[in-house]
Amino acid sequence: MRRLTVPFVVYLTFCMITLCLASDQPRYQDRTASIDERVEDLLARMSLEEKILMLSGDSTQFDTRPNPRLGIPALHMTDGPVGVRSPGQTSTAFPASICMASTWDTELIYQLGQFIGSEARAKGRNVLLAPCVNIHRVPHGGRDFESFGEDPYLAGRIAANYVKGVQSEKVIATVKHFACNNQELDRFNIDVKIDERTLHEIYLPVFKAAIQEGGAWAVMSAYNRLNGQYCSANTQLLTDILKRQWGFSGFVMSDWGAVHSCVPELFAGMDLEMPTTEYFKPDAVKEAVQKRVISPVQIDDKIRRMLRAMFTLGYFDQTEMAPGECDTPAHRDIACQVAQEGIVLLKNQNNLLPIGNRLDLIADRKEIVLILQ
Repeated sequence: MRRLTVPFVVYLTFCMITLCLASDQPRYQDRTASIDERVEDLLARMSLEEKILMLSGDSTQFDTRPNPRLGIPALHMTDGPVGVRSPGQTSTAFPASICMASTWDTELIYQLGQFIGSEARAKGRNVLLAPCVNIHRVPHGGRDFESFGEDPYLAGRIAANYVKGVQSEKVIATVKHFACNNQELDRFNIDVKIDERTLHEIYLPVFKAAIQEGGAWAVMSAYNRLNGQYCSANTQLLTDILKRQWGFSGFVMSDWGAVHSCVPELFAGMDLEMPTTEYFKPDAVKEAVQKRVISPVQIDDKIRRMLRAMFTLGYFDQTEMAPGECDTPAHRDIACQVAQEGIVLLKNQNNLLPIGNRLDLIADRKEIVLILQ
């Protein structure tokens, strides 16, 4: 009989220990596994109660709840879209979004998105609540400056590249406000009446571009109603169009305080109530599941969407990316370049505009408008 040498015995023992340790490692912690394998493994290890706790925000600080038992990190959100808002910390003030679109420069906006994503990471944020892509249809809309204008095609190209830039920095971009958020006045109650053709030709193309071309991982629903239903509880918007027709694989969050009930929103396709738990309360959601009003499959779909985004962007793993940076000379330079390239000079050729030489009619309140005669 052949005798085993001491080095071989040591090697064999090491291999056996390694195999045992590997078999004990959860599949979702294995970086060599596919995203879907990791998501499904982790989902199977979660209790219903743990899943329900992931359906709503934790505080007014723009955070979701972590799961220490399974190592699920919290989502740390920050507002946008023209810079990272973080009280007490300096960040770059980028030009208004309408100015970004006025550049017609998708590569420049991609770089701007990268810098915003970097500043978000520097502040410990992993979700940016931007871009805002609502179409300008009401001229005096209070937040028109936050979005990319009135042309669906231009807005779509700018939005897609903004999203790509942000997410290249491992920060989730949130496309908002879905959909037809045309005014700030009475935004919690306004009912926007729009026919199907106008909806699909004017209002929705920019969202579709940001999702299908830009790859956005999050969408924020709007405050308003659309054809009688709140957008946060609108099955046509959140499920039929967004998730089924467009194949959106990310998650839908509410605008702040835009959830009005539990079951209708959950059933319609709302995945995350923000910023706190007003309606997706654990007892209420659990009761809805027990009464089979909401199925466990629907709950799993919501958690799966959040986990998929988190695994894809590396939130469970130690990334090798350098720390983010804030308010650097490079960031200020790109802000200046966007501002310069976004300037629009109006030429009053053949006196088309009925202003003559009365510049005081438009150069009011210390605003400066240059007119080429």
